[in-house]
Parts: sequence; C-alpha cells; structure tokens
Amino acid sequence: MGTILLLTFLGCLALGVPIAFSVAVAGVVVLIIGDVNLLIVVQRLFASADSFSLVAIPFFILAGDLLARGEMSKMLVAFAEACIGKIKGGLSAVSVLASMFFAAISGSGAATTAAVGTSMLPELEKRGYEVDRAAALIASGGCIGVVIPPSVPMVLYAVIAEQSVTRLFKNGFFPGFMMGGILIVISLYEAKKFNYPDGRA
Repeated sequence: MGTILLLTFLGCLALGVPIAFSVAVAGVVVLIIGDVNLLIVVQRLFASADSFSLVAIPFFILAGDLLARGEMSKMLVAFAEACIGKIKGGLSAVSVLASMFFAAISGSGAATTAAVGTSMLPELEKRGYEVDRAAALIASGGCIGVVIPPSVPMVLYAVIAEQSVTRLFKNGFFPGFMMGGILIVISLYEAKKFNYPDGRA
C-alpha cells in the first residue's frame, strides 16, 4: 500500500498536479484499491480534528490579517525604530525587531513577512539597501514567526504529537529571541561592511 501511495503521489507531481491535490488523489487511490473500512477513515478524520487547541489557529490568522491591513504594523515599525533606529545600519535591525514584535502577536510567519515587508521593504530600498538583501532580511525575520509564541505551527504540532501547547510556547521564547538577536547582529555587521546609513538618515 505504501508503494502505491508513493507512486501515485509522485506520478501526480510529475504531471504538474498541485501538492495538495496530489496527496488527496493518492489517498483516494489507496482507499479504492486497499481493503480499508471507510467508517474508520471518517472516525479518524473527525478524531484528529476534534481538538480545542485547533480553535486558536483561525483567530491567530485573523489577528495577523487585521494587523497587516491596519496601522498596527506601522506602529510596531515606528516603535522598533525608536528603540534601535539611531545606530549604524539601524534600519535593518529595525526590520528584524519589528518582525519579532509582530510574530509575538500574529503567530504566523507569512503574516509577519507580509506586514513588515509592506512597511520596511520600500524604506530599505530608499535608504540604499539592495533589493535582494532587503528581501532576504525581511523573509528571514518572518521565519521567527514560526518560533516565537504564539505560533500556528506549534499549535498544529502539539495537536498532532499530543503535546502540551503551553510547554511548547514556553520553550519557544528563548530560541525565537536568540534567532532575532543573531539576525540583528548579522544585519548590523553587513550594514557596517557595506556602509549602509542609520535608521534616521
């Protein structure tokens, strides 16, 4: 069964079918060919989705979307700039710090990247940063959204692995802040190396 599942999945991918549909087609083929009780499939489907923790995910996504569309992202950027904007290359560090703040609210890496990128990418370009470096910095900052609680992937992992969401959130703070700190150090080093202006130049 595993071989049929894998071959069907790879065959769909080779034909250019999107990944989500490839997974669905492979699953349906195995259900048709294999001796599987469909009642058990339905029970497992509902059992895996029957978790109170999953209720948090749509609200995290909603919060991230509201923040991205409203003025909150600009306020977070302004606060980050007030904290570290004066130093050499401060604007790049502001991007990372704003990503950390936004990640701690939205719980989504994609929402963090979209919100901070909308505000910071034009500003970074205007101050003389190369587009590829600025985009890479903002995308790297968005990855922190997966680690710093609250995090949608952490909630999903906790539900699937039957772990405590609270414990995962507690253990996500230090790695998230460490990632942010390392990114800030790297961005300041590059700013000094390539002679970028400070955040308020």
